[in-house]
Amino acid sequence: MEMNYSQKGILGETIVALELMNQGWDVININTVYRNYKNADLICMNANNGKSVMIQVKTGTTHNILTGFTSELDGTIPNIETSVIGPWVFVYMPDNNLSNMEFFILTKEEVIELVTTSNNWYVNEWNRQLKSKPMIGVEVDWLRGNPSKASKLNAKKQHPEYKSTLSQTSQNKWEKITDLLD
Repeated sequence: MEMNYSQKGILGETIVALELMNQGWDVININTVYRNYKNADLICMNANNGKSVMIQVKTGTTHNILTGFTSELDGTIPNIETSVIGPWVFVYMPDNNLSNMEFFILTKEEVIELVTTSNNWYVNEWNRQLKSKPMIGVEVDWLRGNPSKASKLNAKKQHPEYKSTLSQTSQNKWEKITDLLD
């Protein structure tokens, strides 16, 4: 049976929570108490020192994982600085295959920079005119620290290649969360 968008999101949140719990942290899924809380999905806590971190989880099955942000036609992203309140985990589940899942962890600052610069590239550097406000996605290749294949293929014809702000992969960089709890 094919999972819908909401089911994929719940699955991603659950698997991220289980991974953090497996590392010894306490985790609460906010969405079990407050339906689709806007700026975070999980609270990860260190019971020994009382520190906690709010985490946003974004799950996708294609090369482009949606961020939940929509761009203005001029490339600005309303409220991005206040909407990103902690680290994000991007869960890539190609072809709905649980055995091939990949986890990409970004700090708050990395999320804001990647989303802002890639959206500026998409809105302002492509050789076309937007007719509606685009939903903003993040390419899995960018999370891996690479330019996307599509970007490379179209660079000469349509637009310049996007250079990811991530200089290396963010895959399995759980310490971007756990270091905040120590």
